[in-house]
Amino acid sequence: MITIKKIICPVDFSGLSRKALQYANEFARLSGGEVFLVGVIENDPTINYSHGLEKERADAEKQLAALIEEEKMAGIVADYVIYEGFAEECILDYAKRQEADVIIMGSHGRRGLKRMILGSVAEHVIRRAPCPVLVVKENEHEFIK
Repeated sequence: MITIKKIICPVDFSGLSRKALQYANEFARLSGGEVFLVGVIENDPTINYSHGLEKERADAEKQLAALIEEEKMAGIVADYVIYEGFAEECILDYAKRQEADVIIMGSHGRRGLKRMILGSVAEHVIRRAPCPVLVVKENEHEFIK
């Protein structure tokens, strides 16, 4: 029997991120688990930002709270956090801290030059995650109706 109690779901508020959130929501409902949301304000932590990122953090927290309400996830979302830094590092750190059973995240499926330059957050997470990773892609078979 598979026991899924802690589901990490990175959120960037894109349509694909919402799709991954729907998967996380359904997995939590079916397994009696909880979803832990992680948002990331991307920046280089080695650079001193004189203006600070307080407004961006406050905006992201409001967006996460609204998203929980919109997706009817009250009682399913156990916690949410906003990190500042590189997305893949923040996601991995949160998954380790929460002792996650699974990470459910979207992947935009970049190809060619964009992928070479930007890399793939999902790919980095898959390679180093402390648990299984379910990647939700934009154009794939829909399991959730």
